[in-house]
Amino acid sequence: MDNFGLHDKIEIDNREFHVHTGTLIENRKVISEVFEKGMFLISRDYPISLRNEAKSADYDFLNHITEEFHQSVIDELEALYHIEGKLERYRHPKSHYYLGVLFLKRNLYEEAIRQFQIAIDQDNNFIKAMLGLGVGFLKSREYQAALETFEKAREMNEKYPDFINYHGLAYLFLGDYDHSTALFKEAIALNPNYVEAQFNLGVALYKSALDGVKDARAVAVPARVSIYLKQVRDLKKYRVPHWQREFNQLLELLKDNNHQVIIPQLEQFQLKLVDLLADHEKIYEFYLRFLFGGKELPTETIRKYEQYFFASKTDQNHYPDYWNDIGTYNLIKSRGLYLKAMSEFEKALSLSPDFEDAQQNLNRIRSHEKGFLILLRAILK
Repeated sequence: MDNFGLHDKIEIDNREFHVHTGTLIENRKVISEVFEKGMFLISRDYPISLRNEAKSADYDFLNHITEEFHQSVIDELEALYHIEGKLERYRHPKSHYYLGVLFLKRNLYEEAIRQFQIAIDQDNNFIKAMLGLGVGFLKSREYQAALETFEKAREMNEKYPDFINYHGLAYLFLGDYDHSTALFKEAIALNPNYVEAQFNLGVALYKSALDGVKDARAVAVPARVSIYLKQVRDLKKYRVPHWQREFNQLLELLKDNNHQVIIPQLEQFQLKLVDLLADHEKIYEFYLRFLFGGKELPTETIRKYEQYFFASKTDQNHYPDYWNDIGTYNLIKSRGLYLKAMSEFEKALSLSPDFEDAQQNLNRIRSHEKGFLILLRAILK
């Protein structure tokens, strides 16, 4: 059976996105990619279970899975802009921050920066939004704006190694090697196992060695760059095929000592490593879709998000935030089951209008519906 795919053009707020989704039978997955003006934004993939022989795959099954996944990617993108419109009417800095993270994860930097800025305008002590804004500027290559934002965060006594590292990157991209190396060393002092900062320090020392040298051929790529690049590659979060390919391609490039080719590739790669709460992305999306999505989330949709709350249990179960998120998720899931129960009582009455037990149950559940929703919204806000 041949691979097959779908394509849709989506227009949102004078923006035009192209969504391409294809079934890769040999790889046993569906992959969806989003582009704007020919520029790649994001990709999503979904594993599919097939019998041992790919030739025996059921076309109708694969077609259904592909169409469903394709539509889910479109819905996800459209939902973000719908939520943005709804949020304009609310003063809720936390939700603006969540939305900024979601836009940032999709490489929609203009929208991300706007949401982080709104969150800061509504709460000028919102340090996470300040840091998100700095990352947004950094990813969009607005290095001076990123530097100024990180400086403000610094004044608020921000001491997270991640953001000290990103502060160093802003200096590095502006050509200030002294400040950048000092910040990378500070991040490493706070977290000696922070191999991304070790890698960035190696790049800073490499670029510093090239600065003003008469014969660049006399400068070799420091072994430190390759050593720590390999250590970053071996981190659990990068052990996926597309990341491994990128790491290995860059490692091959470093062997040639062609500085004019290596430096732009290193800079591009350093920006790709800049991240903001990747493990919370789908949780934030879930909360925002529940609060501002414009319609009730069906039980099936709620269950699809469950994996994101429980995926990291062994790594996260000593953090209070983990249990708080799970408790909130279970309340929202209960809300979905609550509505499902109501529809089932209504179905019973449609079949037998005089069914007194069903009518009493429906009346009771309706009398508490508004209070349950108010409780949920209060917890989330």
